[in-house]
Amino acid sequence: MRRTPVRLKPMRWSGRLAVGLAASSALLLSACGGSGDSLAPAMSPEQTQACMAKAAAGLADYEKFPTTLPASPPARYTTLNQRPPAGKRIIMVRQNFPATANAFAGVQEAAASLGWTAEAIVYDTTVPDFVAKMDQAIASKPDFIMETGLPVGSFQKQVDAAKAAGITVLTASTSDAPVSVPGYGGSADGADTAKLIGRVQAFKAMQDSHCTGNTAVFSMDYPVLKLCEDAYVSTVADLCPTCRVDVQKLQAKDLGTPAATAQMVSKLQSDPSVGYAYTIIGSGLAQALKPAGLENVKIFGQVPNETSIADLRKGTNAWWINQSSTIEGYDLVDMAARITVTGQLQSDPGGFPLALLTPQNVPAGQGSPVVSANILDLYKATWKVGSSS
Repeated sequence: MRRTPVRLKPMRWSGRLAVGLAASSALLLSACGGSGDSLAPAMSPEQTQACMAKAAAGLADYEKFPTTLPASPPARYTTLNQRPPAGKRIIMVRQNFPATANAFAGVQEAAASLGWTAEAIVYDTTVPDFVAKMDQAIASKPDFIMETGLPVGSFQKQVDAAKAAGITVLTASTSDAPVSVPGYGGSADGADTAKLIGRVQAFKAMQDSHCTGNTAVFSMDYPVLKLCEDAYVSTVADLCPTCRVDVQKLQAKDLGTPAATAQMVSKLQSDPSVGYAYTIIGSGLAQALKPAGLENVKIFGQVPNETSIADLRKGTNAWWINQSSTIEGYDLVDMAARITVTGQLQSDPGGFPLALLTPQNVPAGQGSPVVSANILDLYKATWKVGSSS
C-alpha cells in the first residue's frame, strides 16, 4: 500500500467557504487523548487564537441542519418551467457497497415520483467489469445511465456508444465536467463539493483539537477523493502549520472488510501521535480500536454508512459530514429531470446538500438519516411534482 506522509508548511488562509461540506481532519489529541501528549510543536497563543477564529468562521454555515435546498445560484435547484415527462427509464451501474445501495434507493424513490422506472446492475469494483456492465446497460437502451465514483476517462468508449444510442450518462462523486446531451451530460456531488467538504472537515478538526495534533486520512484512489484530501491538507496547513496529516490509500475491494480495518489499525498503532482518523467512507473502525488500545483516537469522515451513524449515536465516532448517499440518488435524478425539460448540461456548482452530524445532533432511530427529512419534497417542488406527504 502506498503511504504518503505529508509534513505541512505554512500557507495563506484561503478565506471562508460558501456552501456544502467536505472531507478533512487534523488533530489536537494524541492517541492517549491529552493535548500535552502530542508530538507536534506548539503554536504561539496568537497563532492558536487565529486558527480557532478561522475554523469557527468556516463552520458558521453548518451549525444548523439545512431546511432548504442550497440557494440557486450557485446551486442548480431552480424551479423548472414544466413537469418532466413521465415514462423515462434509468439504469444505475453501481458497486456492491452500502453507500451505493443507498444511492440507488434514492434514485428509485425519486424516479418513482416522476413516473419513471429505475433498475441497477452491480459490478465487482474493477474497471473491466464496470465496462462490461456499461455495455450491458447500453444494449438495453434506457434514457439515462448513472454511476458513482469512476472517472469518465476510464469508460470513454462506453460514453461515446451511449451518445450514439441517444443515451445520457450521469455521474456522481466524480471530478469530470459534463460534455454533451446525449453523452456525458451531468455531474452531481462532484469536484467543487469535494473541495468544500475537505475544507469543512479541516475546520471541524481544528476546532475540535484546538489547533494541535496529527491526523491519519484513509482514502481510496479516486480523483474526486484526491480533491477532498488536497483541500483538507492545504486547509490544515494554512490554519495549523505545526499539525501533520498522513494520507493512506485503501483498496476499493477491501472496503468494509477486515483487510481495510487492519490497515487502518496498523497505521494508528505505528504512530501514537495520531489522535484523529479521517475515514472518507464509513468503515466500522470504532469496533477495532478498543481492543488495539486506541479508543481515544477520534473518528470522522463523509459518506457515512449505517455502522458509522450507529457509532455516532453511541458516541464512538466524533462527527460525520452527511454527504448522504440517498440524497446523491435524488441529485442524480434531479439532473435527469432538468435535462428532459431543458436539454442543458448539469454541472456540480458546489451546492450539494450537506449537514454536519455529531453525537449531540444526530437524529435518533435506525439507519442513516436523510437531512433534512423532507428533502425529496423540496426536490419535487422544483420539478412541479406534488408533495409525498
